[in-house]
Amino acid sequence: MVDCDWSNLPEDLLHFIADRLFSVVELKRFSSICKPWRSSVSDVNRSNPFPSRPLIHFNPIPPSETLQDDDDSDNFEPGAFLSRAAFFRVTLSSSSSKGWMIKSDVDINSGKFRLLNPLSRFPLRNSSESINLLEFTVSEIREAYAVLDHANGRFATPEFEKSALVKVKEGEDHHHGVLGIGCDGNINYWDGNVLKELEQMGDHFSDIIVHKGVTYVLDSRGIVWCINSDLEISRYETSLDENITNGCWEDLRFVECCEELYIVDRLSEEIPLKRGAVDLFHYSRTVGFKVYKMDEELAKWIEVTTLRDNAFVMATDTCFSVLAHEFYGCLPNSIYFTENRWPMVFELKNGNGSIITRKSESSKSSFEMFFPSFL
Repeated sequence: MVDCDWSNLPEDLLHFIADRLFSVVELKRFSSICKPWRSSVSDVNRSNPFPSRPLIHFNPIPPSETLQDDDDSDNFEPGAFLSRAAFFRVTLSSSSSKGWMIKSDVDINSGKFRLLNPLSRFPLRNSSESINLLEFTVSEIREAYAVLDHANGRFATPEFEKSALVKVKEGEDHHHGVLGIGCDGNINYWDGNVLKELEQMGDHFSDIIVHKGVTYVLDSRGIVWCINSDLEISRYETSLDENITNGCWEDLRFVECCEELYIVDRLSEEIPLKRGAVDLFHYSRTVGFKVYKMDEELAKWIEVTTLRDNAFVMATDTCFSVLAHEFYGCLPNSIYFTENRWPMVFELKNGNGSIITRKSESSKSSFEMFFPSFL
C-alpha cells in the first residue's frame, strides 16, 4: 500500500467533499483533521453552512400579512419559524458495532446545540452539553422539520402538525417552502411570507413525506396523493385495500425502510375514566399496529407481518427505520413510539404483537438506545 499525505489533497477536492457533508457535526469533524482541511472551510457561512439545504428561519410576520384569509388571521401566531432537528447514531470510536440514538436541534436564541427526546421535541434534562468527538463517532441518520410558533416552543403550530421541506416552482426558479398538514386535516403551504391552503382533494390528510424526491400525502381513507412542484395534487395509482381493515383506519403514518415506502396504521381503543358509575371522559390507548407495503408487481398495498431486523421509530415529527443490530437494546421487528410522553415498543410478531413499556425494570433494556450512558 502506498502512503498518502491526506493533508495535501487539492483544495478544490476538499471544497467538493465539504459541500457534501450532511451535518454540522460532520463539518466539525472534517475541520478538526488538520490545518489545510480546516482552512478549506474557513469561509463557510456559519449561520447556514449547507446552502444546498437552507435553514429557513421565518422572521416575525404579522398574521394579517401571513394569511390570505383574514378571517383566520387569529389562528396563526407571529414569529413562527421552521425548526430543523436531526437524529444521530453515536458509537464509541473504539467499537462501532453498536450505538445509541440522540436527537438535537439548535436554540435560535443562543445558537447552542441542545439534545431532545428522540421520540418528541422535549429537551432532555440533566444531559451533557457536549460530546467529545475523539471518543465518539457521530453520524446523522435522519432530519425532521417542525413549524414552531415561537423560539421556546416544543409543539408544532395547528396549521403544521406534520411538516416537510419542499421545493416549489415559481416562474423559472425553484424556492424552498414548507408543506404541512394541520389539525383540521387540510394541507397548507408556507414560504415565510404567505400561508396558503391547498385545494382539498382527499378526506382529512394524516401524514406527509418526501420520498425519492416526490412529495406524498396520505389521507384518512388510506389514499395516497402526490403533490408536484406547482403545488398540484393528484391521486396516486393505488390505495389501501378496504378489505384489509374494513375501511376503518385511525392514525396513518408513512415510514421509509430500505428505500421503500411503508404505511403504518396505529390502532387504539377508547378507555372510559369513571368515578363510580359515571363516565367522566374517554381517553385513547394504543393497542397495536398494522404495517403495509407497496407490492410493485401486484400494484397494491399488502399487509406486512415481519420487519425482519428493522425497527420503526415513530417520533412525533417524523418516522423512519433503523437496523436493530446497530443499536443497544433495540428490538428487531418492532415499532418504537410514545404515548403520554412514555416511550413504548410494539413487537410485531407476525401480526400478533404485544406492547412493552419502560415502566418496569425488566423492560428498560429494550429502550437502552435512547438513553446513552455518556449523557
